[in-house]
Formats: sequence, C-alpha cells, structure tokens
Amino acid sequence: MKFGLHFQSFSGSQSPAQWFRDTLEQAVYAEALGFESVWPVEQHFISDLSILSAPLLFLAAAAERTKTLRLGIAIILLPLSHPIRIAEEIATLDVLSNGRVEFGIGRGAIPAHFSGFGISQAESRDRFIEGLEIVLAAWKNEPVSYHGRFFQIDNLMVVPKPVQQPHPPLRVACNSADTFELAGRLGYRIFAASQVNPYYRIKEFLSAYDEARAAAQHPSHGGDDFTLLTPLYVGENEAQIRQEMEPSVRHLLQTATSLLESAKVSEKVAAHIREVAERSRRLTYDRMSETMAIFDTPERCVERLALLYEDFKMDRTICWFNPGGRVPHERVMRSMELFAAKVMPHFSEND
Repeated sequence: MKFGLHFQSFSGSQSPAQWFRDTLEQAVYAEALGFESVWPVEQHFISDLSILSAPLLFLAAAAERTKTLRLGIAIILLPLSHPIRIAEEIATLDVLSNGRVEFGIGRGAIPAHFSGFGISQAESRDRFIEGLEIVLAAWKNEPVSYHGRFFQIDNLMVVPKPVQQPHPPLRVACNSADTFELAGRLGYRIFAASQVNPYYRIKEFLSAYDEARAAAQHPSHGGDDFTLLTPLYVGENEAQIRQEMEPSVRHLLQTATSLLESAKVSEKVAAHIREVAERSRRLTYDRMSETMAIFDTPERCVERLALLYEDFKMDRTICWFNPGGRVPHERVMRSMELFAAKVMPHFSEND
C-alpha cells in the first residue's frame, strides 16, 4: 500500500504565509520519510476551514522542492471552472514536474462554492460530466470541438499536452451512492473520504461501484482502483493523542456544521444538506475516531489499517494528519515520523 498526505485545514492561528511555509515543509519531509504523494484540497470562501483556493499553485511550489513525490489534487472542483483552463493548468504542472501529477476531480458538495461563483449546485453532475469530456478531449494531439449544454468550443488546439500519456492518472472523488455508480459505469479510478462517510458506508458504496463497473465491462486498473482518504494521527499514547487532536476535531465539526446550517440552497439539494448538517452536529471526537478516523498508537493504527484493507483493498491511503488545523506544525511532523517509522513498514510490498 502507498501512503499520501492530505492538506486542507486552516485554523487562523497563524498567518497564511506561515501556513503555506509549514505545509510545504511537511510536503518535502513527506518525500524524505517515504510517503508517495501529497493531495491538497480546493476550497473557496471558507476562511475558517481552508485557504487552499489555488491547489495547483501550491503543487507547483511543491514540485520545485521535491524530486519523486507524486502531486495529487483532492480535488479539483470541475463544475466551478472552464474545462479548457483546467486542461491547460494540469498539463503545465505535469510538464513542470516531469510527469508526477495525479488528477483528482469531483463535483463538490459545499453550497458556498457554487453560490460564490454563481453556479447552480443542481447542475453539478451535468457540468462535471461535460467538463470531464472536454478536459480529456483537450489532451489529445488534435484540435478539440465540443457543443454541449454549458460549453461551446470550436477547433481549439490546447497546449501544452501532459507528459503522462494519454493523460495523468485520473481519480474521481465519490461521496454519494450515485457518484460511486457513475464512476463505476465510466470505469474510472476512485477515492472516498471517511470524514464525509463512515467506513461502513464507504464499504456499501464500493459494492455499487464494483457492480456498475462490472456491468459496463470495464477492466480493473491493476490494483489501483480505490484510494481511501482518512483523518489519521499517530501518537505515543491515548491521552496525548486526545489532548492534541480533540480541539482540532471539535473545531472541524463545529465549522462544518455551521457552514452547512447557514447554506442557502435550492430545494433540490436542501434535504441532503440538512441531513449532512445534522450528522455533523451529532458527531463527537469519540464517534469520529471509531467510525471515520484513526487517532491511535502505531500498534493500533497498524491493526485498524489492516482491517480496512480487508474491506477496501485500497491501493493508497491518503492521511489527513491535521483535521481542523489546530495541531501545531511540529506535532504534525512528529506524527508523520511515527507513522513512517512504525506503521508504513507493515504495508510495504515486501512485508
């Protein structure tokens, strides 16, 4: 199993400049420790949660500081941008990094993202499908023309082309039953986030993905079908872990609940948003650590990851070491060290 790092949370306790410096230092250290990849989020207009509104710029900076680290995006919110622009920027990053990009995409679920850009959230599925078709067409070695519901494109030669051919590895974020089914029907690699759905629900959704992919007769990607993104923190003992993580988790849950409860959305998505908000409001640190995250000692972390592997057969686990953003930088680095030294060796190819 490969391991990556997820970057998202900003608590406001430090300046944006310091946060970016610390996070880039974590990315560089991740490569030295043996992590395979980094995966920043794309989020907008939510200063209490994240300042990563331009993840590709962050990854360009990481590319200059590293040599082998894979550069993933978790995720590009495809419905919010013009797909030609996305195709250009992803290809440019792939060229600059000498073919290290992992192209993570999704529809998005936060209402503020859509309202802020003046886009109807009810259109997210159709915009996602149309946008992805255009991005993939733009990477072919020929001009692209496309006439759809949202975009009209005539005979454009998009440059540059990505180093990885036919395109960087593409992975779809799946957090609802219909998206798992859609990704399976289209035959794409996927990843899911356990801070959105607990592990048992992801297992149920994966069955729908497998059935849809089999029905469409898409082959496996050679063991590279599913990636799990999960909050994870390793410490010396349970008391220390709780002391460092509980305030951060509480901040994450309170921010997410407030964000969802105050969202102005259409009736089409209102029921789903209310359901997610209520689930977030009821969550506690203990409940999250039991069903949606791994906050544990190295020994218990090995045991729990092994159990998850039995259920998911994931090729990669993306670790979110600082959900909520309240854990100090030096403690995040220490947790990364513990994980690399005492957990990762148990999941090496030779183990």
